[in-house]
Amino acid sequence: MGKKKYQAVLYLILLVAVAGGFRLLYQGILSRRTIPPETKIFSRTFYSLCGHENRATLNIPRKGGKLTLQDLCSLYPARDGWRVRYAGKEVEISRTKNALCPSCRKKTHLGRKGDFLAVIRGPAGVDGGIIRATAIRLSDLPLTVRIKAQKGELDLPDEKALLQILDSLEENTD
Repeated sequence: MGKKKYQAVLYLILLVAVAGGFRLLYQGILSRRTIPPETKIFSRTFYSLCGHENRATLNIPRKGGKLTLQDLCSLYPARDGWRVRYAGKEVEISRTKNALCPSCRKKTHLGRKGDFLAVIRGPAGVDGGIIRATAIRLSDLPLTVRIKAQKGELDLPDEKALLQILDSLEENTD
């Protein structure tokens, strides 16, 4: 490698290091700056399994009338998946969870586990995990019910309806 190419690479590395240093310094200054009281603070949680999102306005007490991004980062740490972003007149505290939202977590549907009918957490078409497998073989089900169960489309409004359907299916297979 020639001397000029070596110097160019060295200058490029130096430039990147200096730019990174200025960025860290700027972020450090911003994180200590007081957030104005009229700034709205929102939390947003995205649930990746069902694709829903919860957004809420937060009312965070201010110590001595002051609140900084650094305070928010300590309340909502990055190690827990939180990301704090300050944009104009609002602060958004967000995270993504590999889970179902609270509403979808209450729903169940019938699907399959191997050759058996299973109770699946979440709305039809969303696999939130198997709650329990039944002793009912898919091959023993009526064709239309079997097809819906295999596709995970046998939606149920609540646990009571689920138990009624399971009872009637068990009676039909006896």
